[in-house]
Amino acid sequence: MYLPLFQYIAGLNVWVPIIGESFELVNETTLTVHLRPEAKWSDGEPITADDVVYTFELSREIGSGPAAGSEPYIGDVKAIDPRTVQFTIGPEKNLPMFLLYALQFAPAPKHIIEQVYQKVGNHIIDWRNCGGTCDDVISTDNGDVTINVPQVVSGPYKLYYFDELRIVYERIDDWWGKDIFGLPGPKYVVHRIYLSNEQALLDLRQGNVDWSGIFIPNVGNFKEIGTFYEGEPYFRPGAFVMLYFNHKDPILQDPNLRKAIAYAINYQEVLTKAFYDYSPQPSMSLVFTVFPHYRTWLNTTLAQEYWGNPEGKIPYDPERAKQILAQAGYKDVNGDGFLETPSGDKIQLNIIVPTGWTDWMIAADLIAHDLQKIGLNVVANPVDYGQWWGMINSAGYTLALGWTNSPSFYHPWDTYRYVLDPRLTPPTANWGFYNNSRALELLVEAAKANSSEELMKYYTEIQKLIYEDIPAIPIAYSVQWYAYSEKYWTGWPDQDNPWWTEVAPYREYSLPLWLLFGLSKKGEPVSPPQWAKPKDEGGILIPNEEVLSQLSGVFVPEVNVTETFTTSSTPGTGTQTQPQTPVSSSRFIAGILGIVIAVIIIVIGVRKLSK
Repeated sequence: MYLPLFQYIAGLNVWVPIIGESFELVNETTLTVHLRPEAKWSDGEPITADDVVYTFELSREIGSGPAAGSEPYIGDVKAIDPRTVQFTIGPEKNLPMFLLYALQFAPAPKHIIEQVYQKVGNHIIDWRNCGGTCDDVISTDNGDVTINVPQVVSGPYKLYYFDELRIVYERIDDWWGKDIFGLPGPKYVVHRIYLSNEQALLDLRQGNVDWSGIFIPNVGNFKEIGTFYEGEPYFRPGAFVMLYFNHKDPILQDPNLRKAIAYAINYQEVLTKAFYDYSPQPSMSLVFTVFPHYRTWLNTTLAQEYWGNPEGKIPYDPERAKQILAQAGYKDVNGDGFLETPSGDKIQLNIIVPTGWTDWMIAADLIAHDLQKIGLNVVANPVDYGQWWGMINSAGYTLALGWTNSPSFYHPWDTYRYVLDPRLTPPTANWGFYNNSRALELLVEAAKANSSEELMKYYTEIQKLIYEDIPAIPIAYSVQWYAYSEKYWTGWPDQDNPWWTEVAPYREYSLPLWLLFGLSKKGEPVSPPQWAKPKDEGGILIPNEEVLSQLSGVFVPEVNVTETFTTSSTPGTGTQTQPQTPVSSSRFIAGILGIVIAVIIIVIGVRKLSK
């Protein structure tokens, strides 16, 4: 419903100019953004620089919304004229984060928002913005206030209806962007709300659901369900699944114990039995190696030195794990079959996971069993999602399966910040409460690097720190759960039609929205929209290197952007993904997406609502 100025597409390594038409980095402290003259709110009012400034200032004031968290990176925002916005860098002088927050900023309509704010003040964060579909009553310090303002949006859909079982959006057929982007195929988008994955899967197989974002075991067995890849691994990667250590726990502050745990896990068994071979083993470097434009930052020589392979994958070596523990002084003091710490303290560790997340529950059981085999008293502990989330945020756990952010155009710095930055705490990042001043120093200095060689130097030092200290362990890639039915709609992106790569319906910002622009009713011609091509091919997509070229002293990776996944058309063949060797190594400056993704199920074009 609300679109950003620009949007980075990780899988394509390009930017979509949406409300923003162009920008220039005037100097190291100032960014100028030019808005599209066509851009209008759904009530016909133009989208202006004043909307951007007002949204920014109000978001900062109430601590919620698109500017929340930007204080270190953006100093202020000014309207130069109705179509020109000027962003000034914040006190940290972090140019990549400055660009991220500024370019992906999503404005709201000032002429509507200010009416609500004048009535309810900071309680505006409770406003549902459901004008025309509900009576929106907000409780304030002065009593209940009824908000009667129209629903005004910038995107091609508006809220049409909602109840406890569905949320329905209706296409705006005179949307301002139709002459640039066209219109999405479905007249209605229906977000169905299920109480179980089983029912959602049944509906998907029967064609009652068109587009799904749920976990599906053995998806290759269901011929009526489409996925991005025809064979293994079926799904595109999205982020990392991590085994987090609670570094506030004295027992887990010993890097020898953490390293022994890393060697003790049978990763391939976990990937096969828990994650159905939907993911290869990720690199301990925390570099998203399956995309070549990210893999270029992996120091393969260092990885070979530490892990015996150039990808930095931790080998399964339980005997080495036992040796590490024995040399560090861990032994079974009381004869119960489990080790005590060198000081004689009992080791009792629980791996918390959300109940009902069956793949994670199986993974936790397998990991716990592996750790028991080296003498550690570890059990899997499934808990209610709310309890799990509370334990993560309050450091009320010992071990936990969790996730990282999705990689951004400044990867791997973004993931390093998410896992290592001691200034951050959950839910923002640093779920393990890791506190290492050296890590912070390297993060800060890397953000200031002025050359490829300098940036790679810092990334090498960060990778070395990770290998030696084991702050957390990457277990798998958290894949984009993307499945579809072609009963009513065709044109779904896949390996043969890879025009769009952010395909899971729950992706952050409006990333999945654009997939709808390539869908057609069954029986009608199918083709990706013309705009969804790089500029030199007649589209409007901006190559990332063009964005980065505006940064002083920056040059960018020249890599083959071919996917690193290899797939098999025969389910069950076990074909694994193999990262490619980078064509060249160079610098890549940009920012971070720290948005936590909540998995939902979206369905589109339900037959009775389709027009």
